[in-house]
Amino acid sequence: MIPNRGPAVLGVTGATDLPAAADVVVIGGGVIGVTTALELARAGHDVCLLEKGVIAGEQSSRNWGWVRQAGRDLRELPLSQVARSRWQALAEEIGPELGYVECGIAYVARSPEQADRHRRWVAEATRLGIRAEIADVKTLAPGLIADCATALYLPGDGRAEPQVAAPLFARLAIAAGATVLQGCAAYEIERDAKGISGVRTEQGRIATTRVVLAGGIWTSALLHRLGISLPQLKVLSSVCRTEPLSPEQRRAFSPCLSLGDLALRHRADGGLVAANSDTMVAEIVPDSLRYLRAFLPGLRSTFRGMKLRIGRGTLRELGWLASAGALERSLTRHRILDPTPDAPALARVKDRLADRFPALAGLQQGQAWGGMIDVTPDAIPVISEVPALPGLIIGTGFSGHGFGIGPGAGVALAALATGAKPEVDLTDFRFSRFKDGRLQLQSWL
Repeated sequence: MIPNRGPAVLGVTGATDLPAAADVVVIGGGVIGVTTALELARAGHDVCLLEKGVIAGEQSSRNWGWVRQAGRDLRELPLSQVARSRWQALAEEIGPELGYVECGIAYVARSPEQADRHRRWVAEATRLGIRAEIADVKTLAPGLIADCATALYLPGDGRAEPQVAAPLFARLAIAAGATVLQGCAAYEIERDAKGISGVRTEQGRIATTRVVLAGGIWTSALLHRLGISLPQLKVLSSVCRTEPLSPEQRRAFSPCLSLGDLALRHRADGGLVAANSDTMVAEIVPDSLRYLRAFLPGLRSTFRGMKLRIGRGTLRELGWLASAGALERSLTRHRILDPTPDAPALARVKDRLADRFPALAGLQQGQAWGGMIDVTPDAIPVISEVPALPGLIIGTGFSGHGFGIGPGAGVALAALATGAKPEVDLTDFRFSRFKDGRLQLQSWL
């Protein structure tokens, strides 16, 4: 049993032996990697997924569980539409165990300026065929006491249970023929004169000419071993769940709800998931300095609530600079990276919940956990080939909104891995954008 303070994830029985070769190797057993493997396996490709710990052990089981299009960067909307159709199809195939419910998602406007941004976003989304509206807050959240009138609302958005979603998708991938190997860290992606040649793992070497690197916060470090620079950092998000609500308490609000500094959703077990959504913690590591210039614009706007600190991650990643084997030891020592949640942030969650929803005052916290989010300077992901290294495909940097878009990203990454034409234009997610263009930041929420 791997120590884990996060939500208990559904178990997956996968392979135990590393195959000698595969058409495609997927590194990372979160929702991005798992859905990529699922799409590849169902298309008839020989795919092997490598996960150092357990499926969904890190951020894919620790997120809010929102399946949203609401308020996304406009560049993500076409991919989010693909994702929503895949969620619907997978939910129909799997059944209620997935916990997928189209309950709606609402972002409350906290100022006239924000309400105006919401109206402009609705106009853009409507143009793409997405059902979006400006709704009355009291209709959506009758138990809310706050000086706000409207919300950006998408009734077709919803939620699912993160601790079971990726494992259930992994079970489908295995049934379709994918090899899913847990407890097997990928140490190094190997290359030759033609491109990718294999992956060296703690169980030995697997030959392949195509790798999909979907390693979350570990992605940048693995790329660094190839001499490839990807500006990506990690931030701590702290989340808690509550005891089950009474029927009266459940009527306090219906959709997944963001109040700017407080995010809430109903759980399948009758409780709530609650998070402080206006502050995050980032440890200062070597990459913080290496990529400081790329992140400065975002730090001034998108990441206004960032708190910096020196911690265990600082020392751990300094060690990676000193020893070639230090990263490998970290990968096996931290089968599940299980950070301590930010206690002051969770205390504010409790206070804000009581202040905004009197009916929910006094709810007991059932569990709290921390999760590490992989972020890029423009807060949108990299879903891309790497022109300098044929056969390498990257899916990372989902910046805290990868769960809902995950199945769409899996479709796109599988297409890239097989040379097929993706369903949507991936130009905005290209790896090279950090060097060949000015990064575009958007703020709709």
